[in-house]
Amino acid sequence: MRTVIHVGAHKTGTSLIQKYFRDRMSLPGESPVSFISRTDTNKLIGWGQHLVEHPDRLRSRLETELARSPKVFVSHENTLGHPFVDGKTSLYPDAQELAKALASITLDLDPCVVFYVRPMADYIESFYLQTVHQGACHSFEEWYATVDPAALTWQPTVDALDDTFGAERVVIGDFSTISAGQNEFLAHFMQRCGLPLPGTLDYRPVRNASVSARGLEIALRINPFLQNIKERRATRKFLQENFSNVTGERARPMPASIREDLDARTAGEYRRLSERAR
Repeated sequence: MRTVIHVGAHKTGTSLIQKYFRDRMSLPGESPVSFISRTDTNKLIGWGQHLVEHPDRLRSRLETELARSPKVFVSHENTLGHPFVDGKTSLYPDAQELAKALASITLDLDPCVVFYVRPMADYIESFYLQTVHQGACHSFEEWYATVDPAALTWQPTVDALDDTFGAERVVIGDFSTISAGQNEFLAHFMQRCGLPLPGTLDYRPVRNASVSARGLEIALRINPFLQNIKERRATRKFLQENFSNVTGERARPMPASIREDLDARTAGEYRRLSERAR
């Protein structure tokens, strides 16, 4: 397929994939595909609103890239909108509308749409930690009280993509392959998407590391005193460099009772999707 569009989900290795391709494309002779950077997709896609309001932007860029390369790769985890929207209960509640908008732009460009999943309890815990990364100071229980547990399911989003593009054009990936290491994860991603692998794959930078247990405690104490985005970004960088889960004990703020409930309700769905991801 000529146009590979990676649409998420959040917290499934998107930063690693984007930074790897950004760095790879900057090397001489390492451009087997044309890659549209995350900086550019902010303007072309945003949180999906540009697909609806300015579809010509992405269309024009894809046509330009395909004119000089046999394949183009786009990765933007916000393509299907926010996973949680006030007043809407489902996960990625705008996925159907935004998938249709994306299809209207790309269906005649031979697209492959890629969506990665992970066990729901892990996703929810990781997403909570991301809110703290971004400056929030709520406890996990306070944040989780705003979520409808019954709506925590991947299937409606997958169905929206399948119904819009056809299941044969939708690739489902499993973030659990990251357990084998970054290089194995990246290789699996490229194989699943039909992207050519490099002769050697040795990518070592850690991208968007989460906070450790100590880092979470520090963040929850300091975040209430941060006054602007500059201070929040500086704090996030400091915590990622000094108190991340790469060097410290992983933060596990989710109570066991909530994890057990989520696992019981979503294990079957995740098992079916992970089978499809093989």
